[in-house]
Amino acid sequence: MITHLNIKNYALIKDLDIEFQDGFTSITGETGAGKSILLGAIGLIMGERSDSSAILDPSQKCILEASFDLSKLQLQSDFEEKDIDFNNHCTVRREWSPNGKTRSFINESQVTVSELKWLGQQLLEIHSQHTGLLVTQSNEQLKLLDAYCNCADLLKDYQITFYEHQNVAIELKAASEKLSKITQDTEYNGFLRSELEEFNPKINEENDLENDIALLSQATDLEDLFAKIDLAMDGAENSIVDQLNTVKAEMKGFSTINADLGGIYERFNSLAVDAKELARDLRSVANGIESNPEKLHQANERYSQLQLLFRKHNVNSSEELLQKLTSLQTEQEGETLLQEKINELQEKVKFLQTQRENKANALHKQRNSGIEKLCSEVVDQLIQLEMPFAQMQIQLTQTQSSFTETGNTQIAMLFCANKGQSPMPIEKVASGGEISRLNFCLRTLIADLKQLPTLIYDEADTGVSGEVANRLGYLMRKQGQKQQILAITHLPQVAAAGNQQLFVYKDNQAAISETKIKTLDSEGRINALAEMLSGKNPSEAAKLNARDLLNI
Repeated sequence: MITHLNIKNYALIKDLDIEFQDGFTSITGETGAGKSILLGAIGLIMGERSDSSAILDPSQKCILEASFDLSKLQLQSDFEEKDIDFNNHCTVRREWSPNGKTRSFINESQVTVSELKWLGQQLLEIHSQHTGLLVTQSNEQLKLLDAYCNCADLLKDYQITFYEHQNVAIELKAASEKLSKITQDTEYNGFLRSELEEFNPKINEENDLENDIALLSQATDLEDLFAKIDLAMDGAENSIVDQLNTVKAEMKGFSTINADLGGIYERFNSLAVDAKELARDLRSVANGIESNPEKLHQANERYSQLQLLFRKHNVNSSEELLQKLTSLQTEQEGETLLQEKINELQEKVKFLQTQRENKANALHKQRNSGIEKLCSEVVDQLIQLEMPFAQMQIQLTQTQSSFTETGNTQIAMLFCANKGQSPMPIEKVASGGEISRLNFCLRTLIADLKQLPTLIYDEADTGVSGEVANRLGYLMRKQGQKQQILAITHLPQVAAAGNQQLFVYKDNQAAISETKIKTLDSEGRINALAEMLSGKNPSEAAKLNARDLLNI
């Protein structure tokens, strides 16, 4: 339960300290005094979003701090798991610095806003006058039913499968679209791949073909030229080789006279050997050259096909053409792998669909199990709230083809307050006061099941009066025996039922209006209730009425 609240430099509050008791605390004050600021501060401490615009003096730090008694809760292991210091007297603080930075603490351990929200969910719930309208919305009705039927674990398990199925289905769709696009080009790409595989290009082939074509084109002329050279070199009488050998033989006798002549002799000797080898090499090259029109034609054809492929694939070399072939072959392999992946994803989607359906069925069954008891308990409380002929039914239907994050259950809460009428959807037949009472009953029952230490109502009694207000105050006080109840109210009957009454007022004495709060003693409660009954300067009759409400 919340035991203490300190607010500094927030909204219209300069510095405020509030001590809370267990049981039922009613919070009263004129409209606009700042009661909602109190709940806003508690909401921020519990992790709700805010910004620096709510700071009263932007040059000063804003601090919101609350203390809670955790002695009846089993939260120590959760604190340790989150690496947060634990103490039965837990202090939660949020700070906004003038530079815009925010910090949050639990027992002096700095924490994230998510961790504040987690703790807030363990400690309290706040229901404003607008949350009653949520009772008319199907998604909120389903949340209420899930909370009552203890469906949290089943819902979480279902949602894991639901989102996994959703993600796999998205992945399957993307893969199928990719395959469809590839398939559209498959026939043409297959033709290109087969054409290149059949042509079988070689690295640097264009240069080799150009050389072959040049050689074959002049084969006859080269044959004639090489024949003349061969004849001159070593193929006839008095050839170059013969003449060198003659000179070499004549020089040999003089080679020993001195070193210069010896050197000249060696050079002629070397020149004769080179000439002989050159003639032999020339013969070898000449033997490899032949006039071959068929081979020339084939080379020209191959070269023309190669150039055509260059243009078709927008490349400049046979190396690039080979890269294109590799790319086409890889694409074919990728298509095969993609098809295999699609097959796997289709199987996974089918499996997850079955799992999703089974888990949705289990969730639906669990929801059905608590309907009768919930309706009975709500009607029992409505009877206590002066609705003796109240009827309530909950209808659940399953859709086999439509699944959402909450399952495949569709809910309709039917209600009737009058004798002789059949229950109809709440949003069609319930008045504002009836919705307020329904909301109170449902929220109280569920908070009791959750064993939340604190339940806060912000004008949950909107639309009720008279004896209904008396009964509502009685039920809040009774509920306060199980958990701490804080209720902002404008009804004197509800305010009088509180074990403690806090009064919120606006102090206008300073230059800036300031919201303040005080705990009322017996006399203060009598005056406050009398003013709620008859306005400012209440009569003695109003005070007597107030005393009667307080059983004084």
